[in-house]
Amino acid sequence: MVDLAASQSLLENYIKAADDKQYAECRKMLDEQLTKFIEMPTFLNPEGESPTKEEEVNLVVKTMEQAVLVAATTKEIGEFRRHFEILRTYYNDFPTCKSDRRQLILGLHLLCLLASNETRTFHMELERIKVVDQESLYIKDVIQLERYLMEGSYHKMLQARKKVPSEHYTPLMDLMLLAVRRAVFQCTMSAYDKVSVTGACKLLMFDNQEELLKFIEQEKESKEEDESRGAWVLKNDHFLFNHEEGTVARKGALPFEQILENNLNYAHELYRIV
Repeated sequence: MVDLAASQSLLENYIKAADDKQYAECRKMLDEQLTKFIEMPTFLNPEGESPTKEEEVNLVVKTMEQAVLVAATTKEIGEFRRHFEILRTYYNDFPTCKSDRRQLILGLHLLCLLASNETRTFHMELERIKVVDQESLYIKDVIQLERYLMEGSYHKMLQARKKVPSEHYTPLMDLMLLAVRRAVFQCTMSAYDKVSVTGACKLLMFDNQEELLKFIEQEKESKEEDESRGAWVLKNDHFLFNHEEGTVARKGALPFEQILENNLNYAHELYRIV
């Protein structure tokens, strides 16, 4: 028979280690806890019988919810998904499951899908969530984020990062914004022959040139065989994308400032019509 008192004590130590950001210790404790859980007749088994079934279920749920939060904080997407799938079984199949964090965890899972660019799966998962849960701030915020993403309203996403419903959302938000920046970084080279430093800051959602230059260098270093290493050449307050200095611009190419102005005018007209 499982020693529930020992498992409860281990959970408390696990939570304390997470609060102290001792993530290596967290991993060891979680492995130890899972070993104990496997001995439970009710572990991942809704039909399992035990005189302490309710206590076992709640202990597993609290442990795995903490594991999900740790994985979100450390941006370990693979771990996050594995822990969430265990929780999903308990949320859906165990009537005695009690949790004050269920909506938070469901919202984090949706955000994880967006950060991984899995929008199709995002919509499938959203349909599985009860309407009453979708009204939760934890889930409504992520639904709004997905709309911003589809609209290309990246600056609204950046603002939303400052107003997350939980601190646990911030690391996954950072992953999503990084993915957006990388996509814009690559597309900019194909869309323009050159772009001003100010324009690049707007495109890539940076507040200053220092942050922009740091990001560009990191991206170029991480893609040694990519064309980006030969692009993004800074000259006279502009980044050049022709790979070779002095290359004639593509025939018919519009300057960045004109395209940006056209897009802003189009957005304004669309807003007025709607």
